[in-house]
Amino acid sequence: MRASAVSGLVFANANDKLLKKLTEKRSMASVPFGGSYRLIDFSLSNLVNAGVTNVGLITTGNYRSLMDHVSNGIYWDLDRKNGGLHILAPYMASDVKRFRGTVDALNAAMDFIDRCESDYIVLCAADVLANVNIGEAIQKHVNNNADITIIYHNGMIPANREDAMILTFDENDVVEELEFVGSSEEEQNYGIGITIIGRELLSNLVLDAVEKDLQNFNRDVLAKKIGELKVIGYEHKGFITLMNGTSTYYKAHMDLLDRNVRKELFNRERPIYTKIRDDMPTRYGIGCEVKNSLIGDGCVIDGIVKNSILSRGVKVEKGAVVENCILMQETTIKANAILDSVIADKNVVITEDMVVKGTDDRRIFINKNETV
Repeated sequence: MRASAVSGLVFANANDKLLKKLTEKRSMASVPFGGSYRLIDFSLSNLVNAGVTNVGLITTGNYRSLMDHVSNGIYWDLDRKNGGLHILAPYMASDVKRFRGTVDALNAAMDFIDRCESDYIVLCAADVLANVNIGEAIQKHVNNNADITIIYHNGMIPANREDAMILTFDENDVVEELEFVGSSEEEQNYGIGITIIGRELLSNLVLDAVEKDLQNFNRDVLAKKIGELKVIGYEHKGFITLMNGTSTYYKAHMDLLDRNVRKELFNRERPIYTKIRDDMPTRYGIGCEVKNSLIGDGCVIDGIVKNSILSRGVKVEKGAVVENCILMQETTIKANAILDSVIADKNVVITEDMVVKGTDDRRIFINKNETV
């Protein structure tokens, strides 16, 4: 298959409302994760590892942080003369004030879809935390002469995911039924937000949906084509988290402390790339204590850190105790402060002797640039 046969489209603001505290001033795509990454890194890396070298990022707002992170795509080998990375900023007709759904978003990206001249388009939501073998899924799509391939996972449906597609297959992996269920007490085959579709078919479906004033591509368009088009499934069997709230975001970080999860998510055969920041190695002071934690570059640890994820440039001063926490870039924990079950956004300062403790049911979130 030629290199330009497949292009990617990533919905950078997918499900922003489910992580309101973290997406108030940034898109879902640029939400920090794992100490050194952003959520967009997983979507871009999954596409690049499948040989996709032409990718559009559909944005609807709050995309300054995203642009700063992805730049010209150089960290994903997407700084190319032909293809490469494209920021598709909001462009709407004068009578439309904002995108109402994925149909409007795709319609605004129609120029990219028409110009890319690829045979297939991979649609990706930016809130999918997984290392997905998209290349294998594309090959299955081609081999089965499918119109649409939905990548799915078998498990419990994440809460609050009104867009979760529940799939029923025949013996040939062809989708017989597609429905939307808000919750279930049983494991289901549910779509994870990655769909492979022919470019011309996508263009025709979107234009028809716009004419009919439809809003949600999956619910209003794709679901209505079951039986009419050949829709098949590709199962992702590995680790996955779909962001659906602060508790899920927190748990995904704690899962990283499991070596097996890290090995699976950061697969050496399909690396996860990110923006590189030149920084000094982390400095561990005399008498400090660090257990079961992931520490980014450029940190200074003079206190105690346990069961926590620390991003680049975090400082934990002498006598300070950090347990079960997620501390983002350039956060400072002053001397003798105590933190437990806390999520701190970038550039937070916890003053001396301050005690901030959450619970297993309710973690405390501290906003960006805040001093406590």
